[in-house]
Parts: sequence; structure tokens; C-alpha cells
Amino acid sequence: MVRTRALAGPPATGVRLQGIQKYFPANGVHALDTTSFDLCPGEIHALLGENGAGKSTLMHIMAGYMRPTSGRILVDRQEQHFLSPADALAAGIGMVRQHPQVIPGFRVWEGCILGAEPGFPCLHSRKARTQVRRLSDRWGFDLPLDRDMADLTISQRQKTAVLALLLRDVRYLIFDEPTAVLSPKETQGLFALFRLLKQEGKGLVLISHKLEETLAMADRVTVLRKGKTQARGPARSLHDASLQALMFGLAPTKRKGVPDRALRPRALAAVPPPQEPMPSASAPLLQVRGLCVEVPGRPFLRQIDITLLPGTILGIAGVRDSGLETLELALSGFLVPSRGSIKLRDTELAGKGILAFREAGGAYLGADRTGSALAPQRALQESLIIHAHRRSLRGFWGKLGILEQPFLDAWAQRIMEAAKVTGSFKTRADAFSGGMLQRLLLARELAEKTDLLILAEPGWGLDSKNRERLQGELRRYIKPGRGVLLFSTDVDELLALSDRIVVLRNGACSADLRVDPRHQGILPLEVYKERIGQAMVGSTQEGSVYEAV
Repeated sequence: MVRTRALAGPPATGVRLQGIQKYFPANGVHALDTTSFDLCPGEIHALLGENGAGKSTLMHIMAGYMRPTSGRILVDRQEQHFLSPADALAAGIGMVRQHPQVIPGFRVWEGCILGAEPGFPCLHSRKARTQVRRLSDRWGFDLPLDRDMADLTISQRQKTAVLALLLRDVRYLIFDEPTAVLSPKETQGLFALFRLLKQEGKGLVLISHKLEETLAMADRVTVLRKGKTQARGPARSLHDASLQALMFGLAPTKRKGVPDRALRPRALAAVPPPQEPMPSASAPLLQVRGLCVEVPGRPFLRQIDITLLPGTILGIAGVRDSGLETLELALSGFLVPSRGSIKLRDTELAGKGILAFREAGGAYLGADRTGSALAPQRALQESLIIHAHRRSLRGFWGKLGILEQPFLDAWAQRIMEAAKVTGSFKTRADAFSGGMLQRLLLARELAEKTDLLILAEPGWGLDSKNRERLQGELRRYIKPGRGVLLFSTDVDELLALSDRIVVLRNGACSADLRVDPRHQGILPLEVYKERIGQAMVGSTQEGSVYEAV
């Protein structure tokens, strides 16, 4: 049960975190050091900081997922001691996490109503479903309420999590990287929802690395760095350059006579493509022809044709519901196509499975980081050696199926050093921040000897510094003639990383946009964004090709 104590002082409403400290004895990390934060009703408060700054940890404490080592939590002048997320919900605080959890076998409406069933202990199914449907319609979520939660896309899981909180009438909502996997149109819809929630007097916390859109939406901003509160103030008084200086401990730069707005860097600084790209006559690295996938519960794919040349990065744009995840899983062997061909160099892979994809030289890192890419409640090392453990079966003991532990320890340490993440690989994976985990997973895949790397939302959870580092790593990866297939709903990320962009809409290729390196940076990025956005929502003819000239 939540223990509360009334505090003396002037009347106040909202949430206040005072002197919060969080120490993880397992890896000796002080995640938070006398950190403070507050949230008022009817405002959007952005929480910013580099990877590992303590943003998610602080919000997990506010939402009851963690207990602070020391410090105070006050909700409407009442001191709270949350023992679980249920306690925080009872106080009116809920969190939509980066990777919302689902319950396989439960339908969407059942998952939303779980724990808040009308008529409990006797569940009135019709009344409960009607209650969920009405609230879903009110906010325009358009969710398939009778679909198994395990079959939802990531964006649908996010909407389901929001709906579950609204059913419980929470007053303070925390959103952790809410736009990371949303298309521009979906992002606009989410921000419209934020404004409506704000108008109803609800307080919102927004954690994001997309500074420009965050500043446009937020009323106030708090910046964390190395677990400490660096600054707090109105969003209108800040700009990207000053925020990045606070986040990374840099001295802000300003050119004489140039207004601050002009100093805003691009969301992803462009890394120049190779001066001499592979000639079009090169044999394709990956060739997909006539690919069709018809799996119940997933968006279908219709006649997909894709060619990836050696030494290039091909971006695949679209909303997650348009078939992006279906295509990822089909190419990497997780789904069996109904027809069509998938060739990696000269090896046919359609319907051959995951192991055949790996043996042919393919690697895949999906967007569902905590669901399939790692085991969050196990030691981090177990997730880092997922590909390398077979190589530790050496000598006599290896023939008996006994893994060589020193080899595995050295491999895990190598991955951590490559990702520039400190701590012990014996620690549970979920003790690390989302950005750290993303860097570790990318380093794990890049460490393997592969020819093709399929990445979904690779920039998810990365701050601007690590996104720029990712660009350099991918360019080095493709230099010997390897290739990257990059799936993303982030148009800025696609434009910064890709040599060519294919747009997927309603399970089919709706546009093929070639980013000409000779003109990159001259043609306004807004033109590219507009064309990609039009292809995503159906404003262009299918099969059209846009090229910068």
C-alpha cells in the first residue's frame, strides 16, 4: 500500500521529485545524484539528456517501476512511497515505456481493461469491450480491439498502452521516446493528442532526443547530465545549440551576426557518401523479386521488388502498419513468403528460415529491442554472446557441449568497449539505459562477419552524438562491398544514412527516391521529406521515381 504524509506549506498540485538518488550496487553505478524534477497539471514538460543521463531511471522511479535510494516523491502535496507501478497508478501517474509490454493470447481490449475490469470480480465482457471502444473512438486510436496483442505493431502497442492509462483516468502521463517509430503523419496525430490531454488539465512528461520537435511541443524543459539536473526553464527560451551544450557539457558556439535559429544542426548530420559509388552494373548483393507475404494478423506484402547493390545503404520508409515489420521478418527468415524470391548474392533464401539467412551472411536487428533482440531480465552477457557462443565450443570440452567461459567473457567485454558502455556484463540487461542497450546491440551485430545488415529503427534511443557515430560505423561497414537495408519511420534518419530510399505503403512499394550525393545539402531537405511523406500517405502514383537533379 502507498504510504502518504501531508506536507506543510502553500497549496500546490502536481508531481515533485526532490533530491532523488539511485545507486545500483550490482554494477556500482550512481544513476541519479540529488536530481530534482516537477510536473504541473496542464503542461508538457520535456526531459532531455544524453544516453545514460538518467532520464528513464528518474521516470521509472516516478512511475513506481523503481524505488529511489533516497529522496522524496510528492503528488499534490502528499509524500508518496511507491512500491509498484500500481501504487503510482493509484496516485494518478502512468508511463508509456519505450517498449510497451503485451500479453500474448490477450485481445487488445482485454489487455487494456486488465486490472480495471468493470463489475470485478465478475467480468462483464460486453460492457468492458464497449468501454474500451468508446474511449478508443474518442481519441481516434483506430485500434483492432479483437486482435491478439502479440500481433500488434510497435506503434499499435504504444497506442494500446496510452489507452490503458486513459481508462484508469491518470492525471500525469510519462512518454518515453514516443515518436521514435512513428511516421511524420503519426507524429502529428500523437502531438494533437498531447494538446488535447493538456487542454483537459493532464500533465505530460516527454522524453525525446528529437530536439526540434520537442521544443515546439513542450512548455518547459529539464536537462539531465550524468544523473544531475543541469538546467530547467521555459522551452521558448532555449534552442538546439544551447540544449546540446547542456546535454553534452560543451561550450555553446555562436557565429557573429547569425541568429540562434540558424545554428540549429540537422537532426542527423549528413556523412558524405563514397565519392565513387558502386556502378549500377555491379551484381546485386540482395535481390528481392515478386515477394508476397500473407500471414494472418500482419499487414500483407504485394509484389515487392528490391535491389541492394554492394557498398550502399538502402532505406525503407513507411509507417510501421504499412508492412515494414512484415518485410523485415520475411527477408530475415522469420516469416515464410507465399511466393517470390529472396537472393543474398547467389543464395536463395525465401522460406529457408533464420539459420539459412545467418549462414548466407545476413544479420538482423529488429525494432523490438526488449522483445526479441535481448533478454532484459537476464545478465547482459547472455544477450551479447547470442551469435558468438557457438564459437566457444572448442577442443575436448566443446565436443561435450561445454562453453569456454574465458572466450565468452572476452567477447562480451569487446562488445561493451566497441559500444563505449561501462559497467559489468554480469549485470541484468534492464539495468542499462535504452540508449546504452541500443549501442550494445548495434555493436553486437557489427562485430559479426556478415555481408548484409538489416536494421530497424537503428537510431531509436540514441542521442545526437551517438547517431552521428552510427553513421560513420555504417559507412565503414559497407566500404568493402557489404550492404545495409535500413528500415525506419524517421525520415531525417533515412535521409542522413541512405543512398536510396524506397517507400512502402499498404504492403507495396509506392516510390523509389534516389538521393544524389552530388546535390545532397543543396536541394532542401524539406523537398525530400515532402516527397517521402506524400508517398507514405498515398499522394503519389505507385512506382514513381523521384531523383534530385
